[in-house]
Amino acid sequence: MLRVTIEPNTFHLYDYQHKENVYVDASKEINTQKAHEQFANLTKAFHNVVSYTVENPQDDLSDIVFVANGGLCIPGIPNTIILPHMKYKHRKKELMYLQKMYEDLGLQTIPFPAAFFEGQAEIKWFHGGSKAICGYGFRATKKAFAVLQTLLDGLYKHHGLPPPELLVVPLASADYYHLDVAMLEFNDDSCVVHRKAFSEESINKIRDFLGTSKVHIIDTEDTLCLNAVVDGKNLVTHKFTDKAVKKVLEGVTGLRIREVDVSEFEKSGGSVRCMTLDLHPTTAALVAKKLIRHEERS
Repeated sequence: MLRVTIEPNTFHLYDYQHKENVYVDASKEINTQKAHEQFANLTKAFHNVVSYTVENPQDDLSDIVFVANGGLCIPGIPNTIILPHMKYKHRKKELMYLQKMYEDLGLQTIPFPAAFFEGQAEIKWFHGGSKAICGYGFRATKKAFAVLQTLLDGLYKHHGLPPPELLVVPLASADYYHLDVAMLEFNDDSCVVHRKAFSEESINKIRDFLGTSKVHIIDTEDTLCLNAVVDGKNLVTHKFTDKAVKKVLEGVTGLRIREVDVSEFEKSGGSVRCMTLDLHPTTAALVAKKLIRHEERS
């Protein structure tokens, strides 16, 4: 797995971001030096990562560092990223810079029309990409996943592949405004979910979709603990605010927990998972080749 991160050279917290999610408090100040140090430590936690820098932006790009919102890489469809349709006005400005990044990485982009959809943050892939769970209600709309299904049907048909089966469920609490805050997929067929993130009906649907034994429920006030990334045998997550969570997640996932302090970024409402965009193997291989050729020319 190759991951993309975006350097926090544009990262700020502005008054207009106040209450965009429950974690944002615009009265807080960002310690820029500390944010850069935390970002460097986060990237060091991953085995394969590309860190991209937005050069000389002409717009305020306060949240572009949360690149999980910046697109959706599709399993089995090489060299292709579906672009987001952001909810908030200031984040819409990110689009042309994201397009430039993908162009630099050698990727083709597909625009997302008509409905709010914030990329990888809204969807979790399972079973090699043949199944996916989608969450809506605070950023993505239910309509977005009808649009996504149509896009995916066309893409997979073009490549002679069966399209994925989507399970679309509402998020029950603004504490879990994206699916990637509410759910952690820790292997190809299993997940952990926050009890408060879903209704009992939705949890039952998730169990039916993946299998009861594949869905693990936790109940903790550490609402960002599942906004984490599986990297090899490690689970890279934030500094737990509930120390009991570590033992629970180690037991459920069988992974080594690697806590990274991203507290400066959490002031703006995002944590570890929000700051990383996954490139699936076929796409990652193409990007890696392009980067190698670029380094050779340099």
